[in-house]
Amino acid sequence: MHLFRGTVLVLSLTLAARVARAQDTKIRGFTDITAAASDAVDGNSFFALGQYDLYITSTLAPKWTFLGESVFEFDEDFVVDVERLIISYRPSSHIQLAVGKHHTPFGYWNNAYHHGALMQPTIERPEMFLFEDDGGILPIHTTGFLVAGRDISSLHLGFDAMVGNGIGSTPISDNNEPKSFTFALHSQVTHALKVGVNYYDDRITQGTPKIYGAPVDVSLAAGDTVTATLAQRMFGGYAVYFGRALELMGEYQRITNVPSAGGTTTATDAFYVYAGYRIGNLVPYARYDGLLFDPADPYYIADDEHLVVVGARYDFAATVQIKGEYRHRSTTVEGMVNEGVLQVAIGF
Repeated sequence: MHLFRGTVLVLSLTLAARVARAQDTKIRGFTDITAAASDAVDGNSFFALGQYDLYITSTLAPKWTFLGESVFEFDEDFVVDVERLIISYRPSSHIQLAVGKHHTPFGYWNNAYHHGALMQPTIERPEMFLFEDDGGILPIHTTGFLVAGRDISSLHLGFDAMVGNGIGSTPISDNNEPKSFTFALHSQVTHALKVGVNYYDDRITQGTPKIYGAPVDVSLAAGDTVTATLAQRMFGGYAVYFGRALELMGEYQRITNVPSAGGTTTATDAFYVYAGYRIGNLVPYARYDGLLFDPADPYYIADDEHLVVVGARYDFAATVQIKGEYRHRSTTVEGMVNEGVLQVAIGF
């Protein structure tokens, strides 16, 4: 009997291993630990656990793949968020059809760097690309259908066209019948230089919670909602250069909100510029962020923000990195705040 059970167990494990190899499922992870201090009036020095990010990819069948990214976070409560869940079909090496929850395909940073802090060149994302639950002003995630093209023609063109749930929706429903639409066009001009442009169109329905422009105190927007349906449109572009030593990035988005019942169109400008220079494993860098709001905007609770970041990162290996930063933040409501931040980020 013991021999029979042992044989069944061995056969079961062998079969499971063969299935896993056939699917080519890979599980990776990222996390980070941060120490910070500031001179804010109510600020304290502290240690913080970053996102605990599990990243899964799997080959399901010829031309079919799966990508899942789930994040464990510690805020006031312990939460688990499914940040990306994508089923893709690739009829050719140049075309991808995908359904699920994506990072909305506008800009460069939002699709080059996801939830693992190890992957990005600075400790935090630029203010314009902060995640929605961190006080970000843009729809960073979209659940819907994507058609993408890559490395087309001698210009190495790529495009992304996406239809999905809009602002104020959830991954399982939409609060508005019209869907959001995103289109992006980009070109890998040289091995080091990439440029791109994008357009985003959506509707913001009456009753959607407003967003406080700066992430210092998102509670200021609690309970405040949009009083009339808005049309939101966004135009933007970027240029990035990653040479052997020099790193340069710049992005800009203009977001307009138009009341559907008539009224004044308002515009918000969001941008950042980044520069870094590699010296062996060390990369000193600097970044400047700006968020400039129209005081009459019906969706954003305006609080212009300027952020200067000066720091350095050291790559001990491809999976271990330390970053240190000094930040000078200036907002209309909060005033000026100086911060010092140190982060250890890993991948496993």
